[in-house]
Formats: sequence, C-alpha cells, structure tokens
Amino acid sequence: MRSSFSLSFFLFLTIVAAACQSQPPTPDPTYTPYPTYTPYPTYTPPPPPISDRPRVPSEEVENLVWPTGSRDDVIPAEDASAFINETITVEGTVVRTHNAGNVIFLNFAQDYKNGFTAVIFADDWSKFPAPPENLFYGKLVRVEGIIQDYQGTPEIIITDPWQIEVALTLGQPVVGECNCQNPLIVATQPAAAIPLPTDTPTADTFAPPVVESPEQIVSWQEAANFVGQTVTVEGQIVNSYNSDKVIFLNFDQDYRNSFKVVIFPDAWSLFPASPDIYFQDKTVRVTGSIKIYQNSPEIIVDQPDQIEIME
Repeated sequence: MRSSFSLSFFLFLTIVAAACQSQPPTPDPTYTPYPTYTPYPTYTPPPPPISDRPRVPSEEVENLVWPTGSRDDVIPAEDASAFINETITVEGTVVRTHNAGNVIFLNFAQDYKNGFTAVIFADDWSKFPAPPENLFYGKLVRVEGIIQDYQGTPEIIITDPWQIEVALTLGQPVVGECNCQNPLIVATQPAAAIPLPTDTPTADTFAPPVVESPEQIVSWQEAANFVGQTVTVEGQIVNSYNSDKVIFLNFDQDYRNSFKVVIFPDAWSLFPASPDIYFQDKTVRVTGSIKIYQNSPEIIVDQPDQIEIME
C-alpha cells in the first residue's frame, strides 16, 4: 500500500515537472522607444525658365542692335546670383571699373561687393583693342560665360573678347583689329536712343573723340562737375608719375583726389619726349571725355592734339 502511494506521488511530481518545463519562461518586458520623426524633404526650386525671367534692359528699347543678334538666354545683371555655375549671358551697364594691376574689374553696380562683376586678368588684356577698364566703362554690354561665386559675389571671368559685346548704334563698330574670334561688325539698322557714352572708340583708333573747338573751357578744379562730357580742362602740371605701364600728369599735389591726365604706353612715342617730362610744370589745356576712376576725375589722352601747352 505504501509502495503504491509512493509510486503515485512520484508520477505526480513527474507530471508537474514536465508541465513546468513545457511553459516558456516569461521574458522581461522590452522598451519600445517612440518612433523617430522623419521631416518633410526640403525643396530647392530650380532657376526660372528663360521665358519667366525678368525683362533685360535691351528688351525695353525697340530695335536695339547687338552684334550677335537677338537672344533668348539673356538675364539682367541683378539676377546673376540665381544662376551660379550656369553658362549664360548677363546684360547690364558697366557703372564702374577698377584696374588692380593684375586684374581688371568691370562692375555692374556701384555696390560692387554685392553686384555682378566681369573679371579680366592681365594675361588677356592685350587681346582687347584698348584697356578694358576704359573700353567698357559706361557701356551697355552682354557678358557670356560661367557665373561663379567669389566671396558671395557673382562673376564671369572673361578670357576672350568674344565673351563681351557692346550695344550698337547706327554705323557704330563693335571691335577693330584684335586677337578675337568675332570680326568687325557694324550696325546696319537704326537703334532707339539709349543713354550710351559719347566716347565710344572708332574702328581705326579706338580713341575718344577730340573736340577741336570746345564750347567751354573749365579749370581742373571744376572737372568733376563734367563727368561723362567732352570738355577742355586748363591747369598746370605740378607733378607727374611714370609707372612703366601708365603716365599720370597731376594738376594738384593731392593727386589721389584731384583731376589728372592719363597716358598709356601706346601713345608715348607720339610726343616729342616722354610725356611725364615734356609736360612737367607746363600750363596746358587738355580735351577729352571726363571719367571717374577711383573717385577722381581724369581724361585719357591717346592723341597729341588732345593736349596743348599754353605759352
């Protein structure tokens, strides 16, 4: 009887043990973090289609003549920063220029640090028929090339004259004999009146016009009042400077802030002696278009008959 009870109790324990082993262990609860947030993707709009871009200045002037004809890929200089790394044509007026000695800047805004700039390095200056800072100053132009960003300012580097063209008036040539791809092109259709400077170079000399009988003679102290006009300025050369690249004839000891005459090397041989020596201490009358360079008025002389020594 006792052995039967022991056997039954043993079987009971065996069944209980087997039942316990068949139940899987209850795992510790795992931590489910909150789902991560995936933001909406940002959208960078592409540049607007050409047809939707603002009108450039030439579109507002009927029958304006451009050497390469009408274009549909032209943007105004004010929008250049929206087309970084694109090859495109930018149109605007060169309102100021600067020759830094190894590079020339053609600025399309007085606030040049925040406006479009065309850049020409010294190795390419000789490809142009005249110093680019004078040739394009005040002109309505188109510049073709890759727009690059330099210290937050959009710019195009010009390495060949064909990259820049000037708006033409009737019969006006755009280039002469130069090392460039485009031949001499003359406007054969009338263009509407636009405020272009009157000192556009001619095909033969690329020199500003000389007024043989000027209507007025002004003192060198008044020269700054006649920027953009062709007048005759009178005064005494008090000092001069020859940098081997340009000669300055100064009418005041404070040469940085006063009127001066500028003569480039191509014209030096046209005078009886080096101009810096020939005109030193002389009272002269000089005729030409007055321009502003680094806040100072100046006349560029490239023909001897522009400057006369007064007895």
